[in-house]
Amino acid sequence: MKKLATLLILLAVCLMAVAALDFTSVDDLYDAGTDNQKVYDTLKTMLTQAKAGEEKSEVLWRLSRVCVDLGDKMDEKDKNGKFAIYTEGEEYAKQSIAEKPNYLAYLWKCANIGRYGQTKGVMDSLGKVKPMKADLKVITDDFNVVDSSEAWYTLAVLNDAVPGILGGDSVAAVSYMRAACDTIPAKYIYGGTYKALAEMLYARDWSADKRAKEIKKMQTKWDKEKKSNFDKYAYYEGAKGADAMPIWTNTKLSAMSDKQEALVILKYAQSVYNSRSKHTGGDEKNYAEIQELIDKWSK
Repeated sequence: MKKLATLLILLAVCLMAVAALDFTSVDDLYDAGTDNQKVYDTLKTMLTQAKAGEEKSEVLWRLSRVCVDLGDKMDEKDKNGKFAIYTEGEEYAKQSIAEKPNYLAYLWKCANIGRYGQTKGVMDSLGKVKPMKADLKVITDDFNVVDSSEAWYTLAVLNDAVPGILGGDSVAAVSYMRAACDTIPAKYIYGGTYKALAEMLYARDWSADKRAKEIKKMQTKWDKEKKSNFDKYAYYEGAKGADAMPIWTNTKLSAMSDKQEALVILKYAQSVYNSRSKHTGGDEKNYAEIQELIDKWSK
């Protein structure tokens, strides 16, 4: 009987040693957005417990992700602090890819590099543009991921921020941001994504007639592109033609101007926010900024 009890204890210890890490609690804490430092500290502890390969990779991309949030919440004047945390986040993503390549590591690698570039200034970060696009193409083409709102958002912001002569494309940015809005996970609000699309449209300022003509051209290119998701989604605005009606309106794309749709998008984003009972600090910040734009653009 004693021997059996000892064997059972040894078996239990062995099972605990090989038990997979459970990310449920730390992911829920991250989604709540209330204590990113605790998320970071928890993940650092989990990193010491993780087995090499996939499990370690899963911890590392999550560390990369939370570094973006930690950096975003730092004082804007603390540029060195921001540079440090975004660089740390990029390194975690690289380590995650080395342990086991996965699209989320590529995504958060790009997000950290992008934030670093925004902090430093676009013109001082142009050397990062091609590598970032290459990584994002890995996500869309090699991993065939076309439902990542964060990936499309990152690609849209990148194309919008960089001058056309240096590799940016403000028209493609609108298409990528439309894809970002259309792939927002149901459990998130992502008001900042809707706001970004509205701002891009407001700045582009196409009339209804011009939209109808240009979207028709995009539809032809969308239908023609068969090899690359990365290239195809540059024409996503034309995917369903000029008569398409996005989720935020019952009006055809061809029947309203960019500025008219921009205002409709902001009001839709408000309705999404108001339909939820729980909001993160980021949600509240986005809501306030959206209201400011509505007031400004409605004058």
